[in-house]
Amino acid sequence: MTYAGDSSIDARVREVVADYGRRQTRLFLTFAVVEGAVLAVLVAVIYGFGLIDPEIGIWYIVAVAVIGGFLLSMFLVRLMQARTRAIAQAKGENPLF
Repeated sequence: MTYAGDSSIDARVREVVADYGRRQTRLFLTFAVVEGAVLAVLVAVIYGFGLIDPEIGIWYIVAVAVIGGFLLSMFLVRLMQARTRAIAQAKGENPLF
């Protein structure tokens, strides 16, 4: 949506921010579904079917959670860096900072 006093640069920046907001939402939803499914399968294997000893299985769950946290942090940092570059490019600044 454009406003009467806005320049084209402001409109481009707003569009970039909105686009990266949608990307971030999609990232969170996709990550939550995938990690939730992995943890659910792991819990079912450990506690439901009893294929893995629960004393050892809890460490598998912790490992998946830690790896998932690291991956989510990495994805978010990359997304924020791309957002910063896109905003700089939309403003006409040098994107190679």
